[in-house]
Amino acid sequence: MALLTSLFDAPSRWTALDPLAARAAAVADRVLPGGPVRGLLHGRPAGHPAHPALAQLPVGTSVSALILDTAATVLPGGGALEAPARALAAVSVASVVPTALAGWADYVDLHPDQQRTAIVHAAGNAVAATLWTASLLSRRHGRALRTAGTVVAGAAGALGGHLAYRWAAGANHAEHLVHLAGDGKGFTDLGPLADLPQDRPQQRWIGDAPLCVLRRGDDVLALTDTCTHLGAALHEGEVSGSGADTTITCPWHASEFRFRDGAPVGGPATAPQPTVQTQVRDGRVLGRVVGPPL
Repeated sequence: MALLTSLFDAPSRWTALDPLAARAAAVADRVLPGGPVRGLLHGRPAGHPAHPALAQLPVGTSVSALILDTAATVLPGGGALEAPARALAAVSVASVVPTALAGWADYVDLHPDQQRTAIVHAAGNAVAATLWTASLLSRRHGRALRTAGTVVAGAAGALGGHLAYRWAAGANHAEHLVHLAGDGKGFTDLGPLADLPQDRPQQRWIGDAPLCVLRRGDDVLALTDTCTHLGAALHEGEVSGSGADTTITCPWHASEFRFRDGAPVGGPATAPQPTVQTQVRDGRVLGRVVGPPL
């Protein structure tokens, strides 16, 4: 098992991939539409990365085709299974396009070590898609090509899972802050209101949980400070809007969060930011982390 983990970790150290990885990120950033379309590719409307969910279709259909191909070799009259196996392979090929677009949208905003692994993952998927496509054009070797494509896709998918779980690409980087702050049990003194400058976000703490605190007049807005996307400090970002629509934009990858409810309204983040309830009493700011919105 340790050998397998080491094997999957290896691409993250292949610095020779950096020029290719950087070029691929620049091209994807230029080609893929921004705004709501990019948000849809990230999965922001669903509150969950779209790429892993979309990947279930090419993987599921290709595995189903593999099962039919295997059955065809052992069952009488197995030749009748060729047509449905080819149809499943065609679905696999067609579903690669939206899956890849969502993956490339996420890829643009990854760290360099994550991008190295993602490039290898993408290359494996490209080989798999090529083999599935070739299987549709070959009557003689269709079964073998479908099988080879599914094996390659399985390896690439395993690397993609390793990227998501081991290297935390697409994971929520702020979920733990609610627990570090005591699960919202009571208010914590964050210091004098007078110590907070107007309209300039500051970092404060509840327990081991960092907060991004913003003073607007005599009101105080706050979110947890660790960006859900890849963990940047939000208090170093830019504030926009006013009233209930006040937002802060992450300094790393421009994920934008609304102070009122922590909702991501722009950028690559899909998970909401854990919110902070604040009060001002006797000139002092009190706060408690109340968790992500439901």
